[in-house]
Amino acid sequence: MTLLHRKSAIATLMLLPAVTVVSPNLMAIEPAGVDAGPLQVIPQINVQVGHDDNIYSTETNEVDSVITVINPSVQLVLEKGLDVYSLNYAIKQGVYEADSADNYTDHDLTAQARLDFNVRNRLELLARYLKTHEDRGTGLNQGSAATANPEPVEYHENTLSAKYSFGGLEAKGRIDVSGQLVDREYDNFRAQTEGKDRQTASASATFYYRVMPKTSLLFEVNYEDIDYDLAAITLDSVETEYLLGATWEATAKTTGIVKVGYAEKDFSSAARDDDDGLSWELAMEWAPKTYSVVSFVTSKEEEETDGTGNYIDTTSWSLNWQHDWTDKVISRASYGQSDSDYVSSTRKDESTNYGVGVTYKMRRWLDLGLDYNYSDRESNVAGTDYDKNSVYLTLQGSL
Repeated sequence: MTLLHRKSAIATLMLLPAVTVVSPNLMAIEPAGVDAGPLQVIPQINVQVGHDDNIYSTETNEVDSVITVINPSVQLVLEKGLDVYSLNYAIKQGVYEADSADNYTDHDLTAQARLDFNVRNRLELLARYLKTHEDRGTGLNQGSAATANPEPVEYHENTLSAKYSFGGLEAKGRIDVSGQLVDREYDNFRAQTEGKDRQTASASATFYYRVMPKTSLLFEVNYEDIDYDLAAITLDSVETEYLLGATWEATAKTTGIVKVGYAEKDFSSAARDDDDGLSWELAMEWAPKTYSVVSFVTSKEEEETDGTGNYIDTTSWSLNWQHDWTDKVISRASYGQSDSDYVSSTRKDESTNYGVGVTYKMRRWLDLGLDYNYSDRESNVAGTDYDKNSVYLTLQGSL
């Protein structure tokens, strides 16, 4: 869940690569495009050089490494009246000094369209191909099994989604209806990963009722059908969520959205116990000054298991602060915690992360950032605790 920001049409469609806890996306770069007929071409590049003192997130025998990440991207944007079409391609190359087996190349191709038929009818479409990886020590291989595979696990995902909105943005009532299909397939170590291939079909409907000019109440229903490819895998399930909440903008210097409700997870297999409970999402920004923003995010959600338990019940929260000291100097700080309960297993994890960073805006099109991050995990399963520190320098450029 992300905070609602007021952005231009092009910026809304722009896909920027996330990096770590304190993300260079918060840097103040203002990319410009090049006109190519009716299209606008917007190239960008991020170059990051850093040091991680525990690249496999292990409790003992830590391995440290210098890591270099090069992340160029190009976006094509076409605006026709109020409609906006976008095609974005990004490639991300990671190079580890300690062991070249950990090197990776990720690809991300995303096409989006936002269609404004009239003041009451809007449609958003998305198609995405993502080829990515799990760093050793994360995902399917954690703790003592971090280096069980000689290289990172790789997978690809195909995503199709659509959202239809009916009702004017200033109307008393409006509704959003959306649907999404995600197909994930792992590419290597098939003896281990074949059982994790799956398709997820989801649908959502949200009704907003405006009670004040900048405040609306909402009611939301979410449905998700998770289907694993192998019949022998008994993790197929249906998740249903009913939420009540509110959204507000520029009220007492805050903008945010809150949802609280009930969620249930029903497994197809009688061998696995169904479950239900409280669910919530909250994302809020407070801007005491125009140059200083504090954001708070918390959620309770269900995640697919990485091999332990029926699923992972995760409660998390994070606090972030960004402050513009001058037109050129921006600082940021973050702190977050999460508790993960591996349902039907005895495993419980507590994770903490925090970070600080500063950006110097060298030019409109060029930012230089320096960041420090710390993260740790405490678990009741032997061999899965870890702590790590990372420092990195980021150069972000555009035209």
